[in-house]
Amino acid sequence: MNILKAIGGLFGRLWRWIKETAWVQPLLIVGAIFAVIFSIPHITEWVGSLGIGSASAYYTDFKLTLEKENTTPNEYPSAADKLTKALWDNSNLNNNIDQQVVATYPEYQAVLNESGVTKEYGEKFFLFYVGKECTNCEAIQPGVKALQDDWGVRYIPSDGRSFKLYTIFSDDESTNDDSFENEDGKAFVRYLDKFLDLGYWYEIGGRLTDETPYKTNANVSDTDYENLANADHDGFATPTILLIDFSKEAFELGRPGVSEVLFGVTGSDKFAKAELLMDMWNHTDVDDITNPFVENYSK
Repeated sequence: MNILKAIGGLFGRLWRWIKETAWVQPLLIVGAIFAVIFSIPHITEWVGSLGIGSASAYYTDFKLTLEKENTTPNEYPSAADKLTKALWDNSNLNNNIDQQVVATYPEYQAVLNESGVTKEYGEKFFLFYVGKECTNCEAIQPGVKALQDDWGVRYIPSDGRSFKLYTIFSDDESTNDDSFENEDGKAFVRYLDKFLDLGYWYEIGGRLTDETPYKTNANVSDTDYENLANADHDGFATPTILLIDFSKEAFELGRPGVSEVLFGVTGSDKFAKAELLMDMWNHTDVDDITNPFVENYSK
């Protein structure tokens, strides 16, 4: 009986407290609502940083990082460095490899095998320069995904090769960024400048401006090509889409390695965008006169 009275007394005191402090409850509810509202931007920022629910998540799956990027000449510590240096060494861009020295594709292939570039990265692939907050990168992503999903079904590579993509983020950070001052505090700036000093951007800018049919066929402005050749910190376009092709067909065209460029992907929907990227991949199919990446293109 005493136990029941004690329990009854406890509930009685609780009920009196609720009645006497009822005015506190609306404040608690309102406070909780405001706490949720003020948390939303931080939650959104955190989710965005992970690339969840955006094109950034898709591109991150193919990312080569700028981690450990430095300004030291002849050092290439980052994953992005390693690929870019391999392109410089093997893209027929300098006097170490050109068709006057390497006269046949078997000779060129031997050089590729010795360097390990095709074993490490593949014989043919896309290289995208993108950003986490890049509107145009977001806009083209459905087309890239459509191309990947329907590769070999709706979109047919003329060479029968598999889809392959790498990405480098222009706003990627490195843990050593704080060791550098001013613009050098940005890993991508250090990356651009390192290969500018090597001559890489100037060479590929010249090649892609002067030797590729697409610029003429599509009537593309000089600006993005110039910003690429100058490795312009502010003007370097995202997306910049390079096609890397070490195949025999690209060698015979005189453009092995860095072969084609797009500074965005036109098209009314994701399917049209995927078609343009497929045309880019099929740039060596010289008999396809509907392809703007071939010399005998006819509208």
